[in-house]
Amino acid sequence: MMNKARAALLVTAALLLLISGTGCRRGSSVVQTQTAVAMDAMPSDMHHQHDSEMGMDMVEPADKGPNRTDFAKWTWPSGMPQAGKPALLRIAVTDTSGEPDQKLQINHEKKLHLIIVSKRLSSFMHLHPVETKAAGVFEVVVNFQTSGAYKLVADFKPADGSQQSQSSWVVVARGKGSEPKSEPVLTADKELTRAAGGMEVSLSFNQEPRAGVTGMLTFSFRDQMSGKPVTDLQPYLGAVGHVVIMDADAEHYVHVHAMDERGKGPNADFHATFPEPGLYKIWGQFKRHGQLLIVPFAIEVK
Repeated sequence: MMNKARAALLVTAALLLLISGTGCRRGSSVVQTQTAVAMDAMPSDMHHQHDSEMGMDMVEPADKGPNRTDFAKWTWPSGMPQAGKPALLRIAVTDTSGEPDQKLQINHEKKLHLIIVSKRLSSFMHLHPVETKAAGVFEVVVNFQTSGAYKLVADFKPADGSQQSQSSWVVVARGKGSEPKSEPVLTADKELTRAAGGMEVSLSFNQEPRAGVTGMLTFSFRDQMSGKPVTDLQPYLGAVGHVVIMDADAEHYVHVHAMDERGKGPNADFHATFPEPGLYKIWGQFKRHGQLLIVPFAIEVK
């Protein structure tokens, strides 16, 4: 009887330990997953294209490239972002030793450019975090209008390296009282002409866009009222225009500047290379009459 009782007690204790252990593992897994989704820097095929002489970039996967010298650490000091509520983002650009890089170069008037896009690319932001008293550490307040997943890309130039980019995903929670909002699926535009800032803006290519082939993108500007070519574009961050390109999955990032950075219109030419076939979103950024204009197009690359 004693042996049977002792055996029963041992079996019961083992079951309790197994249940307890399983519960702990589940709890740990949930916390770890939430943190990873919100905060982890996600290595991806970020491509930055720059060449001051030609207005184009040599394609290089900056997150993985052999010339990468810096990294980015992303934190949200005021708490994880919610839709409709300002959130403080801190970006520490660190060197290979893990210390903040205190010698970042100014590139197109800023040390750090921050590009933010929503998962399906319907939302686009180009922000410029301000360097804090701690060199190499930058902060900016971000206002996400809707909840969902967003890709963050930090674009910078180390003193001893080429232009680089580091990326991260963040999941923005729904704000109090906000309704869930579905993001439209990205589709290629049938016509590459849009109205913006009193202008008719058209996008054309010198050849059919093909993956791996460097081509020229031309933005053309006409006044909507008079129909005349626009020749009074203003410099924006040291150039007549900037173009950001991402694929539908936000895995490939291309940032190019106009070939003639001092141009004023009616055309602005950009050289770019699309890394792979597929659907891409193109954002042209220009300035006229003191107003910043963002002109988006979606195209299919073969």
